[in-house]
Amino acid sequence: MMKKSILDLIDNLKTKLLEFPSIVDSLEKKDFNFLVNLMSWITDTEEILKTYNISETSELAGLRSRILSPKFSDSRNVSVKKMQLKIASEVLYDVQNTVLKVLKPYETKIDECRELIKQLLSIVNQTGTIKYDDDIEFQNFINNIWSIFISHNQLKPGAVKLQALVSHTDILRIIAEEINLSEWK
Repeated sequence: MMKKSILDLIDNLKTKLLEFPSIVDSLEKKDFNFLVNLMSWITDTEEILKTYNISETSELAGLRSRILSPKFSDSRNVSVKKMQLKIASEVLYDVQNTVLKVLKPYETKIDECRELIKQLLSIVNQTGTIKYDDDIEFQNFINNIWSIFISHNQLKPGAVKLQALVSHTDILRIIAEEINLSEWK
């Protein structure tokens, strides 16, 4: 089975987290659409987590169910909308914190990969085994570097470790992000 991109997961979760302050602002401003926006945000985030088989999707669903619960209450003394707003404001931090707790270990894993790739790139660059030429397509250059990582006896353990941590696509993306072409000419 092919590994899913951790870089995509991180990007998607960061995007959702960057949207979160505006949801909090809409609560503060008593925006009429606050509940709809929050529920949509939670549902979208659950879908991201579900795509990656991350169990915290159920934690978000549980928090969402708490917000929905007043709709099914027998008590008609307090308006359903007001109860939902109260509960939503109480679970906002937990919703955001759940996503952050998921994100942090993946960011740590990617940071570890970046450091290892920087070390491997430094070694390959120092040997002068490969140089970048403007006539070479950048992706081919990246693929050639990966081939050196995977075939060189001293670099292979690092390459194998990378393969254990992230997908092949993520490895190539990180290599591409970490290369400063001016150092390879």
